[in-house]
Amino acid sequence: MAELPKVVAIGFNKCATRSLAQLFAAAGHPALHQKVPQRWPFSRASCRRRKLGGIMRTNLEAGRPVFAGVERAVFYGDLIDSNQRFTFDGNGLFREILRDYPNTILLLNWRNREDWIRSRLQHGHGEFALREQRVRGLGSEEELCVLWRAEWDAHLAAVRSFMADRPDQLVEFNIDTDPIEALIARLPAYGLRPEHYGDIGRSRGRRLPAWLQAAKRWLAHHRPRAQR
Repeated sequence: MAELPKVVAIGFNKCATRSLAQLFAAAGHPALHQKVPQRWPFSRASCRRRKLGGIMRTNLEAGRPVFAGVERAVFYGDLIDSNQRFTFDGNGLFREILRDYPNTILLLNWRNREDWIRSRLQHGHGEFALREQRVRGLGSEEELCVLWRAEWDAHLAAVRSFMADRPDQLVEFNIDTDPIEALIARLPAYGLRPEHYGDIGRSRGRRLPAWLQAAKRWLAHHRPRAQR
């Protein structure tokens, strides 16, 4: 049986990447979300990093195929590597992905931009935004939001322009308005099932006791973070 093309979610984080990874994993496909698990069953001999964005960046700098070391996966999503020293989002390497793996299907997962920004600001109880602001040398949250808006608009425009002559390899999925059945219909060979898709990473609207909110906020801002 022919090997299925890779499906790479090239939308930003906080756009249902975890739910999409679960959709593919539940159908029996090796799926990677954000980082490589310690017990990843396939070889990682060529890469020391665990975060997908870091793996992609290292491979690019070394002249290797983008997913060298993790090529056995079928689905990849949440390609950002953000730590205390730098931030890098592998979703911008969509040209290189198609260069190295020409049959890849790019999944452009997106949502309302302002809701996405609010979700990012709340991510990790605000720790993610503070870290991004610091690493990027920005003076305020407002400056960070302006930059995120510009990156969002530029990325979506670049993807759509680059893929204009190969529409069969670009699948857009608006997580706010598109039914999961529409996405599944675009990918019939993968055996995906709608009941396996859920808003796994969603925190909006969830009420926690005040003490638990405070504890989670403290942990998010003080726990040691991997530098890889």
